[in-house]
Amino acid sequence: MIRLHLLPGRSCAGAALIAVFAVMVSGCGGASAKPSGEAATRDTAASPSDSAPTQARAGSPVWIDTLQMVSATIGWALLWPSNPDHDGTLAVARTTDRGRTWTIVTPPAAVRALGTGQGLLQAATAERAWFAVPTSTSGPSGKTLVFGTADGGRSWRQSAGIPDGSEPVAIDFVSPSRGWLLESLGAAMQQNPVRLYQSTDGGVRWSLVARSPRMAGDPPTSSGLPLYCDKDGLAFASTRTGWITGYCNSMSVLVTRDGGARWATQALPLSPTLCESAGCEIPAPQSAGGTTFLTVTDYPAAAYLLVSRDAGRNWRIETLPAGAGQYPRIRFFSADDGIAVSAGSQGTIGRDFYLTADGGLSWIAIRQGVRFGGNWDDVDFVSQHAGFAWTNPGGDVPSAPLPLYRTSDSGRTWASFVPRLSHQA
Repeated sequence: MIRLHLLPGRSCAGAALIAVFAVMVSGCGGASAKPSGEAATRDTAASPSDSAPTQARAGSPVWIDTLQMVSATIGWALLWPSNPDHDGTLAVARTTDRGRTWTIVTPPAAVRALGTGQGLLQAATAERAWFAVPTSTSGPSGKTLVFGTADGGRSWRQSAGIPDGSEPVAIDFVSPSRGWLLESLGAAMQQNPVRLYQSTDGGVRWSLVARSPRMAGDPPTSSGLPLYCDKDGLAFASTRTGWITGYCNSMSVLVTRDGGARWATQALPLSPTLCESAGCEIPAPQSAGGTTFLTVTDYPAAAYLLVSRDAGRNWRIETLPAGAGQYPRIRFFSADDGIAVSAGSQGTIGRDFYLTADGGLSWIAIRQGVRFGGNWDDVDFVSQHAGFAWTNPGGDVPSAPLPLYRTSDSGRTWASFVPRLSHQA
């Protein structure tokens, strides 16, 4: 499931200020696949009493960072079990009652790593999820750990540490066994060296399959991954075809046709100079019903929806509604059915959302029953009708708990409540 995360607007001049790590690390290694170390051989039981911070109590409110619902009832989250102003320790949690209560399912081995305040979650089904977390924010001693569960977080399999102090920025599994992890080695001034790892056993073992040059002046690598442009979007439509996207002042969509070993610029029916003025924000594409959807935002000029029926070999441009704003966040649930969450400057959510039942050929406006508007508001829909909205406490954290909103009618009406820890936690 793809999360509709409303990112603040960017300009070319401000890109470096909001990029990921500023530190650059050495030791890029070769692009050939090599095991990253001996993997853990036993599952780690997720005991809530062990994994929850000591100040978290059953019934206490939680602050949601990342929400990924897999149905109108069941979902996963990275959250703070207490006010993040007082405790910066994230936790992995799961809900089965439409987000009202949450059970912490963090494996004990990940608690200290989540104290860095960083984590990367991919929820696939009600029972299956992965998350990646760095053990250190910088330096050669830092590693990334990947955890996977197939039983709703009751037990987890832990990978060996992926070395070199990188930051995980995207993770994508196309099946229970096959997945990829994109790591950033630092980003500044439109230069972002990355490494791409692959797993064929559900995330226990990871091999390096592609890398970019480490710094300007280094020779190109055999993978074709460039140094230039921020890279934080990763999506695979199959075991062979995938894309890397991000923010850049050029048309930066990279495609692979061999499972990630070699990359090239994706041909698109857009002007090659489109992004040169203020840069383009390009989220990871999404695939539904054999169709691939890609959003390109050329802020502040326009946003474009591109649709491909043949895994990106040919694309057509569909017209977005005028009210969708400069940063619409679009989610498709099939080849035809989708929703566009309107958003403007700084990611501010608009007053109307838009539904399509014909793959983006036409749209119907839905006036929202709640006026969202903060820079930190996020929205997550699991169907055209069922969705959730919340305020990410990434800015000033209020002393009062933050509500979670739920809709079953595309946002015409919203019910609000304070999410809390389950009594099992």
